[in-house]
Amino acid sequence: MKKLLFPTALIGLLIAAIWFTACQKDTINNVTPTQTHQATDIASNGTPNADLPVTDRANGNSKVFPPNANMYGKSYTEWSQIWMEEFMLFDCDHNPWLNPGNELFYTTGPVYMAAGIQAVGGSANITIPHGKALLFPLVNFIYDYPCPAEWEFEPAPGQSMEDFLTQWTEETLALISGLAVTVDGDAVSNLGSYKFVTDLFEFTAHPSLAGCFDPCVVEGPQPGVAGGYYVMLKPLSIGQHTVYYHMDNPGWGQVQDATFNITVE
Repeated sequence: MKKLLFPTALIGLLIAAIWFTACQKDTINNVTPTQTHQATDIASNGTPNADLPVTDRANGNSKVFPPNANMYGKSYTEWSQIWMEEFMLFDCDHNPWLNPGNELFYTTGPVYMAAGIQAVGGSANITIPHGKALLFPLVNFIYDYPCPAEWEFEPAPGQSMEDFLTQWTEETLALISGLAVTVDGDAVSNLGSYKFVTDLFEFTAHPSLAGCFDPCVVEGPQPGVAGGYYVMLKPLSIGQHTVYYHMDNPGWGQVQDATFNITVE
């Protein structure tokens, strides 16, 4: 299955944000699903709650973790898998992509997570505690299995499930262009290096998503491969911050263009 978790896409994806083609997805009582991934509160630099020095905030790249970083004991790819697993736990009425105002959906441990904003040119207000990192995708999706029979979304003879779903993921990512991120007006460069594709993993989605978000969702565990362009903000100083991001998918006629207004307190 694919879903552009950020921008609405074919479905087979996700999550989400998330933001697919054969199985592509366009795309609790206000209770957050149980957060299943606890993380040790130790930053990659040993000081997760310390602000960066002013000299390190001269440009956008100094405000985000580099793509090869080990953040709080995990790589970007590992964090992106957690992002997807947690995103898929929400039902239709609380899905962070489908419901404006729910963008900040994971608030456990040292890394908070946000989903995308559907409206082109839109914005979302997010409040996070001082000392927390923030992970969000410019675009992301998941290809999962099995999908509706009429889609004929099946591995080729002799092809492994991982190779099959990874192939779809890589082909979808190849359509993406026009990536841009600014943090408090400072541009982040080399965004092509922030592409991450997971290994095959097993996840469990909220069953209701089959009717509103991902037709490939089944009850119980199922396999998937998730991919996307993700950025993790280093802990920001107390006060107001603005994060803008942009993504183009000309092949599907999609644009992702939005702003997070972040309050750190």
